[in-house]
Amino acid sequence: MCCARRLVVVFLAFDVFFAIFCVVLACLIGIALCCCLPCIIAILYAVAGQEGASEADLSMLPKYRFRILSDEDKPSGGAGSMVPIETSSAYLANERTLLPEDAECCICLCSYEDGAELHALPCNHHFHSSCIVKWLKMNATCPLCKYNILKGNEQV
Repeated sequence: MCCARRLVVVFLAFDVFFAIFCVVLACLIGIALCCCLPCIIAILYAVAGQEGASEADLSMLPKYRFRILSDEDKPSGGAGSMVPIETSSAYLANERTLLPEDAECCICLCSYEDGAELHALPCNHHFHSSCIVKWLKMNATCPLCKYNILKGNEQV
C-alpha cells in the first residue's frame, strides 16, 4: 500500500510538471509567433516580388544632362533643364524644363548640379543616373510610383 501511494505521488508530480511545461511551451510559441511571424511575412513579401533590372534594361533608359538655366532662360520659372544625351533608347528623349522643386533626386535627396547625368523612367520620373541604376538593379520599379520598367505599366 505504501508503494502504491508513492507511485501515485510520483505520477501526480510528473503530470503537474508536464502540464506546466506544456503551458510554458505554448506561451513561448505564442509569443514567438506574435513577434516574429509579421517580420517573416514582411521579409518574404518584400523578397518575393522584387526582381532587378539587367544591364540591357538599364541601357534602354534615356540619359539626360542637367543644365542650370541662366536668368534670361527662366521665363517660365524653371530651375534647369534636362538635355538629352546619347541614347539607344526606344523612348523619345526631349529636352525638359524642371521647376525648382523638381530639380532634385528623390533617392539621395540632393539637388541636381550643373552637368549632372540623369536617367528618366517611362513614368517620367527622373533621378541621378548612379542612384537609379543602383535602385533598379535591386528592384525594377520606380521608387516614387512603383511603375515596373520590366513589365510596362503594371505596378507593384
